Amino acid sequence: MQSIQRKSGDEREVLALVEGTECTYCQGMLVSARYKGNEAVVCDDCGTPAVQIW
Repeated sequence: MQSIQRKSGDEREVLALVEGTECTYCQGMLVSARYKGNEAVVCDDCGTPAVQIW
């Protein structure tokens, strides 16, 4: 298994890139939220997570 060293802020960058785009499952918009206790971007209509950070 390969280990990847993260740079500071990488997680927030990924969340920011996805936030504000359209959900692939419905017509809702993706917004910042918490999903199962993790920082995430989820659909404001159907609640499906697009990205979550563990």
